[in-house]
Amino acid sequence: MAENKGDVAVFIDFENIYISVRNKYDADPNFEFLAEKFGEYGRVIFARAYADWYRYPRVTSALYAHSIEPMYVPTYYYDRNDTRGGARKNSVDIHMCIDAMRTLYGYPNISTFVFATGDRDFIPLINTIRQHGKRVVVLGVGGASSTHLAQAADEFILYQPGLEEETERARKPKDAFATLVEAVRLARSREIICTLASLKLLMMELIAGFDESDYKDAQGKPFSKFKDFVREAERRGLVQMFTSGTVTEVFLPGENPYELSHFVSEAPSEVEPEPVEEAAEEPQVAILFKEEEWRHFAEVMRQFDEPVLFVQIYNALRGLRNQEVLDRSNTEIKEMIKQAINAGLLIRTSRGARAYYQLNPDQPLPERAAEEMPA
Repeated sequence: MAENKGDVAVFIDFENIYISVRNKYDADPNFEFLAEKFGEYGRVIFARAYADWYRYPRVTSALYAHSIEPMYVPTYYYDRNDTRGGARKNSVDIHMCIDAMRTLYGYPNISTFVFATGDRDFIPLINTIRQHGKRVVVLGVGGASSTHLAQAADEFILYQPGLEEETERARKPKDAFATLVEAVRLARSREIICTLASLKLLMMELIAGFDESDYKDAQGKPFSKFKDFVREAERRGLVQMFTSGTVTEVFLPGENPYELSHFVSEAPSEVEPEPVEEAAEEPQVAILFKEEEWRHFAEVMRQFDEPVLFVQIYNALRGLRNQEVLDRSNTEIKEMIKQAINAGLLIRTSRGARAYYQLNPDQPLPERAAEEMPA
């Protein structure tokens, strides 16, 4: 149970939750479950649900019975001559944002904001509320909630209505590492990219109350990060992790990440350098890099929290060029990485036949280069 941290305000994107629950459970939302869950975070000052209630006339009495106030938001039709089948649009998100901001500035006693929605459009609102020192909790439905939204909140909880079959399933012990493999397959069936964030959300869906800190590594230490949990699964041969730029994807053993990744731009065969021993030879024409370029290089390498492949460094530097930060050709970018390797700026480690690199914190950046090429 969550700690009581004071007064709570609740904002429910009713249509988002209603449709998601109907699609997943073929049932109406369980308002008793929602009310109990909201109460775990403190004293609920108010709970409001936003929708066009003319479309859900039989729901409002159930909301009032659980101390949830229905807030009417009209639906607008693009075709004024068609009030049934035409395209519809309402402004629930705008109304929720305005009320949340009024609450933020008008009720300083409220320390926790709870949003029941899966819509990623609320991320800027959540960020703003958190910047004011408030705690933000998001409740969403599995398979219908944005992983970015879940990451933006201080805590994300899954809607689990307490149905008997769900409760019984949650009681059965599961191998968490085997469930991670199941989560990868489930993500693909839903056409979700297997990032760490999306898999964490699916793990919470497959194992009620999942928290990586409940599990231990080979040394008996609880996992402090979900990434460490996945890395242990990789050590056991159940999955493989692949980092491109600053995004880590998870694949199954035997799969080629370069073929399946949504983020890598080129296969390693296209950019992998010659072995370091051969690359140590001086190029026929020296390429000099400025001090500022080496600083950008170091900043890119600091984004990686573990050793990465040559191609991953290459793609990250090409990203700087696309941002007009590094004005260098592909050939020059490859040469810059080779110079960093030969100068000891990068530390090389091997995993099987592959070489991985990370920034050497003890090696100073190369001295400022001349602005012009030597004659």
